[in-house]
Amino acid sequence: MKTLTTLLVYSLMLMAVTNCKNEDDTPTNPIDQLPPLTQTGENTFGYLDNGNPISITNSRQITAIYQGGGIQFGAGGVYIVVLDPFTINTPYYFKGIGEGISRAKFTKQNQGTEICYYEYIDTYEGYVTFSKIDKTNYIISGTFEFSTDTDSCDIVNITNGRFDMKYIP
Repeated sequence: MKTLTTLLVYSLMLMAVTNCKNEDDTPTNPIDQLPPLTQTGENTFGYLDNGNPISITNSRQITAIYQGGGIQFGAGGVYIVVLDPFTINTPYYFKGIGEGISRAKFTKQNQGTEICYYEYIDTYEGYVTFSKIDKTNYIISGTFEFSTDTDSCDIVNITNGRFDMKYIP
């Protein structure tokens, strides 16, 4: 009986040690820290901000509205507008306000209280591509990236952007 108890104790100790989460378990590649590319309305939104991962999975922090002939959506400081008509697998290039049917802007809070506002006109390159537009279940999914600059703040490069969200019709 003593052998069985000892074996049980060692087994439990081994299970506890092997199930501990180590700080080294966090992915080191920033892209691996973004939400997965899905198309099921998971209400996720993520991107790299100058290489730093930003991942939003709380639906209260995500906005997507179809209104007035276009879709407006965003999270984490990114705000994108694409006017009708828009389809899947077509890149919609950002050209600033008043030019084209798509635009993007960004708001970033730097360390402390300084907030940088990058307006539509400050975005000088980039695109959004929809991989899914479901007008029955109100789901949009896709990818995006853009660069923006303003005189009072640093250049921001948003890369590897992805979204899978339900929108309000």
